[in-house]
Amino acid sequence: MKLLLAIAAAGVIQPVLAAGELQFNRDIRPILSEHCFRCHGPDAKSRKADLRLDLPGGELNELVKRITSDDDDEIMPPPDVHKPLAAAQMAKLKQWMTAGARYQKHWAFEPLSTRAALNSIDAIVEQSLKENGVSFAPEADAAVLRRRVALDLTGLPPTEAMLAKPYEAVVDELLASKHFGEHLAVAWLDAARYADTNGYFGDKPRQMWLWRDWVIDAFNANMPYDQFSIEQLAGDLLPNTTVKQRIATGFNRNHMVNNESGSIDEEFRTEYVVDRVDTTMTTWLGLTAGCAQCHDHKFDPISQREFYQLFAFFNNVPEQGVIHAENPPPLIEVPSDKQKVELDKAQAAVKTTKAAFVAVHEALKPQIAAWEKTAASSLPQPPHDSLFHESFDAQVTMVGNESEPEAGVRGMAAKFDATQHVETRVKNFTMDQPWTIGLWVNADGSLSCPLSLIEPKGERRGLELIWQKGRLQVNLVHRWGANAIEVSTVEALSAKKWHQVVVCYDGSKKAAGLRVFFDAKSTTLEVRRDSLDGSIANQEPLRIGRRDSGLGFYGLIDEVRFVPAALDVQAVDEWFWGERIRGIVETALAKRRAADVEVLLDYYIAHFADVPTQKAREAVLSAQKREQVLRDSIPTTLVMQEMPKPRTAHVLERGQYDKPLDAVVPGVPTAIAAWQSDLPANRLGFAKWLFSPENPLTARVAVNRFWAQCFGEGLVRTPNDFGSQGEAPTHPELLDWLAVSFRESGWNIKALLKQIVMSRTYRQDSRIAIDDPENRLFARGPSGRLSAEVLRDQALAISGLLVPKIGGPSVKPFQPPGLWEAVSYNGEETYVPDAGDGLWRRSLYTYVKRQSPHPMLLIFDGPTREKCTVRRASTNTPLQALLLLNDETFTKASEALAKRSEGQEDRIAWMFHAATCREPQADELELLRGLFERRKSLPLVAHAILNLDEVITKR
Repeated sequence: MKLLLAIAAAGVIQPVLAAGELQFNRDIRPILSEHCFRCHGPDAKSRKADLRLDLPGGELNELVKRITSDDDDEIMPPPDVHKPLAAAQMAKLKQWMTAGARYQKHWAFEPLSTRAALNSIDAIVEQSLKENGVSFAPEADAAVLRRRVALDLTGLPPTEAMLAKPYEAVVDELLASKHFGEHLAVAWLDAARYADTNGYFGDKPRQMWLWRDWVIDAFNANMPYDQFSIEQLAGDLLPNTTVKQRIATGFNRNHMVNNESGSIDEEFRTEYVVDRVDTTMTTWLGLTAGCAQCHDHKFDPISQREFYQLFAFFNNVPEQGVIHAENPPPLIEVPSDKQKVELDKAQAAVKTTKAAFVAVHEALKPQIAAWEKTAASSLPQPPHDSLFHESFDAQVTMVGNESEPEAGVRGMAAKFDATQHVETRVKNFTMDQPWTIGLWVNADGSLSCPLSLIEPKGERRGLELIWQKGRLQVNLVHRWGANAIEVSTVEALSAKKWHQVVVCYDGSKKAAGLRVFFDAKSTTLEVRRDSLDGSIANQEPLRIGRRDSGLGFYGLIDEVRFVPAALDVQAVDEWFWGERIRGIVETALAKRRAADVEVLLDYYIAHFADVPTQKAREAVLSAQKREQVLRDSIPTTLVMQEMPKPRTAHVLERGQYDKPLDAVVPGVPTAIAAWQSDLPANRLGFAKWLFSPENPLTARVAVNRFWAQCFGEGLVRTPNDFGSQGEAPTHPELLDWLAVSFRESGWNIKALLKQIVMSRTYRQDSRIAIDDPENRLFARGPSGRLSAEVLRDQALAISGLLVPKIGGPSVKPFQPPGLWEAVSYNGEETYVPDAGDGLWRRSLYTYVKRQSPHPMLLIFDGPTREKCTVRRASTNTPLQALLLLNDETFTKASEALAKRSEGQEDRIAWMFHAATCREPQADELELLRGLFERRKSLPLVAHAILNLDEVITKR
């Protein structure tokens, strides 16, 4: 007999079954999702035998036979998937089928239930406890409870005054605290993958802290959750959008971006859009939509086409996949009121000084024209004793692809795109004796080699100049990696502009004997290796525009010279100005670049004009510099923006950027909620769809997150997956009651949190009294090890070191040296801790470098912020204990806590109370005093107190 015929004919999903019966969502769906949906679920392309088990209407008469078969060729699931069914699971499936195999829509996609028989957290939890034969635990001790709620709502311990106040008054004070928004922001920054660097290869700095501060301010202002969300997803599309609403859209610009040369632009631009879809769907809907990027979702009703309809909403940002600026557009400047005033003054000063200089400049023009006629004879000459000079004015033979020369500093310059280079010999060049090499570069790339004279293999003996994003690395090598000098400039040159680079070496085989000049200015050198004690001479040719077989140069090179002496500062200065000015005066007036005209003017005034003229010009330059300094100080932030004409989105075959299939228009997964026809087909429409009454997921996901904020775990313990592969809620009725209450309150976050922390469920003693270690019944209060941020912030607060300032640029507290060098290319970056207040700010302000987040964050289970994270792991490891015992922040906090206890009658008892919010018992005090007697160190006792389990744990 075939089952489900009646159901298939009716074509409807059955309502929730009566209590006591098998329920599809609770009892059957988890079995099918784990063992069957991969081959018999929503993904049509991977579906076997045309059998679909996630919806009614399937052919199930063979199911019992196949799941109970002893034949390896017949049994399901097949042995090669290594997911056999347990006997109890088979029994449930058989019972379900015997009873009619009634289906339910997946619980997360069901409409929110408004028929709750019980109307409070405690009533719903108490009923569940009674059904399991247990009851509420007693209320926690008053001090313990106040510490718990302070840590949950602000991430900081309670003040002494709070310990004596009524509990509800404490809750209200905490919700009104400016530190409330800081604490709630941490989890949101995890979801938004907020960081201070771009990630990927370069991982260079970016400015996004204005968005972080917007989040803090929004939580503190109790911005309704729907407004909080809509402004982040589509604030730029709101009518009469404000600067703050545009800042809010940074949520979906927090993703990583790539600046690595050779990367494919469209590939990474596509990756950014995919990341936005995945992050948005995880954060607001708790769904693993990214699983549908390459094919229909195997477990949830999200097709690949629907994924790319979501993709279409986020596909219209005017951006590049391979970035060329550390803060890639679109971005906005956000000056403070003070900065606006100062900038207006600076702009007025520029206008005034320029106007005053006009008459002076007019008088200079004929003087300069007359001087230019004889300038060539009076200008300083380049070094006369050059061993080698390549001007590129004549045709030069290229190895590799030919390229057309372009205008250079003087005459023509050679153009390189890493597919060609010049090979030649430098006669009579003695590499181990003093020498100077000079060349002009106009670089257009992040990593390349403008010049080398080095062996391509073996010991790699020789010399090379490496361009690394504006910095110049000079390597003099006898044996690579062991016997060499390796230095790098601290200063960096700007790309796509002409600069002279001069390298002088005195032959001493010491790094101190190397000097590098940028445009005649001496640079600061970072010495990375100083172990040269052998010859660097070799028989290799000079390569201009390449290292060896790789690392070709991108850009222009002109006027290469080798001089058999280590030139002094004056000679380098004359060389620079001689070539720079001579190149300008040799160029016809009509062909001169605007920047060259300014250089020539400044040179003439500095050398030939009278004092009043020099002062007038200096006034202009000073005003312009002041304006530029002010502009550079104005913070920027990345924002979302729509293109005038939207891009066409396509389904991508297996998610590959270069294999477009059918074009799609913006749309949503219909299994969640239908799209309303009056909504605009853009991000604003999508954001409003999230909060439509028909969408059941948004409210469920939000209240689950806020419940986890207080209890450590959500009612759904897989906050990243409300789909078939995730866990069902421990208390479905409570989840829906909270979701409806939250929505009907106007999405009031503070009201929801007060509702939770005022409940008897939350206020219980946290000690375990029944066999429920994960507290799934909520028969006790929440407890658990504090997060990385709260551990550090608590230590700073207890010790009195905490600087409570809200917002501002990220800061750099103590961390072990050498970490950034280990992960940055050629160790080019160094972490320098702040001085002063930056050491003692709250942890959410700590600078996040994606390649190397602060070690405390990682050791205590924090994310790297490379991808959206909505649930951190919670581990206990030896490294965590070692960090708490040895990290400089905690040792400083211990010293400060000991000093803070000065003047107290019993300093040890006072420190204990400051850390735990209670008085020590006699035996505890005896142990701590014994430690002091043995070690004679009050900071050591303070350190022991800060490491107590009671202090590093919320109870």
